[in-house]
Amino acid sequence: MGAFLECGPFTAADGEGRVLFDDVSLSLADGQFVSVEGPSGGGKSTLLRHVTALAYSPDSVRRLNGENYNGAALPKWRSHVSLVAQDAPMIAGAVYENLSFPFLQRAGCEKRFDEDRAAALMTQVGLERLPFDREVRTLSGGERHRLALIRGLLWNPKVIVADEPLAGLDPDIAAVCLDLLQRFGRQPGRLLLCVLHDPEMSARADRRLRLADGQLKGVA
Repeated sequence: MGAFLECGPFTAADGEGRVLFDDVSLSLADGQFVSVEGPSGGGKSTLLRHVTALAYSPDSVRRLNGENYNGAALPKWRSHVSLVAQDAPMIAGAVYENLSFPFLQRAGCEKRFDEDRAAALMTQVGLERLPFDREVRTLSGGERHRLALIRGLLWNPKVIVADEPLAGLDPDIAAVCLDLLQRFGRQPGRLLLCVLHDPEMSARADRRLRLADGQLKGVA
């Protein structure tokens, strides 16, 4: 399979000057669920921020389906390569505002928020009793993680980059959420790049990568 997403090289260090990774690049085909594994503190979250252009890496190449995205095109890249962050950030307000706000941004002007699909996804992940007007400040961590996942799926980017999206979920709900993400990533013209710590979850990936000792390598 040819490369669908190409980006890098990336180099990053932590706040104490320790190199997290050096000269790391990615070349991934579409229609895949790709997992990223590695020790805690090894730089996995930082790598995802570089992939999504939320971290500064001016000399890196970013190419999607043969098209280059650099400089002024980075906002468009971020629209196509979307991060589901580990801490599941929410804006102040209700569930509805948090699911729909990406569609109010300039980059999303050609997309429309689908309330019916949002409700269907909420039912699938066990949030069917959560009203749209519920304030997100009252939600548990697990509820916020599921909302963040739903928001990413509703946005339907070309690439979902997910950082521990199953954190805080019980095993049954986590399996359902991974099924949804996996189904997304295996579509033609789509890709899922996902950091996971659970070996059983990672084993379901089409391709497994491991970030350790500053290098990103395939898992046999």
